[in-house]
Amino acid sequence: MATFDEIERKMREENFKVYLIGLDKEIADCHTLINLQGKLNCKFVVGYYFGDKPQRPNLKERWPQSSEENLKRLADAGIPLDRQIPKCVNCGQMGHGSRACPDERSVVEKVEVKCVNCNGMGHRARDCTEKRIDKFSCRNCGQPGHRSSDCTEPRSAEGVEFGHFAKDCPQGGGSRACRNCGEEGHISKECDKPRNLDTVTCRNCEEAFFAVVGHYSRDCTKKKDWTKVQCNNCKEMGHTVRRCPKPVEGENAGDGFGDYGFGNNPGYDDMGGSRKDDGAFPEGTPSWMNAGDGGTTVPTW
Repeated sequence: MATFDEIERKMREENFKVYLIGLDKEIADCHTLINLQGKLNCKFVVGYYFGDKPQRPNLKERWPQSSEENLKRLADAGIPLDRQIPKCVNCGQMGHGSRACPDERSVVEKVEVKCVNCNGMGHRARDCTEKRIDKFSCRNCGQPGHRSSDCTEPRSAEGVEFGHFAKDCPQGGGSRACRNCGEEGHISKECDKPRNLDTVTCRNCEEAFFAVVGHYSRDCTKKKDWTKVQCNNCKEMGHTVRRCPKPVEGENAGDGFGDYGFGNNPGYDDMGGSRKDDGAFPEGTPSWMNAGDGGTTVPTW
């Protein structure tokens, strides 16, 4: 009877599309590798593939480096065969079962079952005696058919961890420090101190998703990045209404928005479109409310 390496040589001569590959693969203790001649305890596992290159990442380490190495492996390769020898699940040794194990019985940690209906331990949802919870019901009143945002019932604190809403939390909320000066008690648009440029972010010269601070986009020395400009007419990125190839529709037609944004005013950088929030906003104006170019800001979050 031919060996695996002889079969592989013949298949290559006949240009077969099936390949015998000798894999360096571990097998279970209960199995052995046997070749076509009946030899046991072979070293490599024979695999059948439709190509001579590994198609999966987990096969690269097991795959032979060349066809010559593959033939050497196939000379000592076989297919897995059950050894018909019991393996003890208590001590992990071969030759006996757990009932005949001389070692002390090991304690197996069982995974506790948790009910997804009542969150109780020790049973499944199919065996739960509690009332079934509708996951799509209103989280305020518990009734189906609407969401909590559309609920007409009074707001309920039932089921809240501490029995109150965030605005009534006795432990207080997050920091309300001013993003301009860092002091508590007011927000940046109410700050009476000069604008701190260290907190200003330029969205025009950001690189690799990291924005550059220290100046406004209107003062940026780099070339304007048109990929961050959105057209108010077609809503596509890369151009303004003035440069839009599509007809101006709706309220944008004939109102001056196609040229300079607000009323054909050249002071708005001749944009006529929208730009992602670049921090270029007047003193005391939130960055998300100002496009800095006569258009509507496209937030980056």
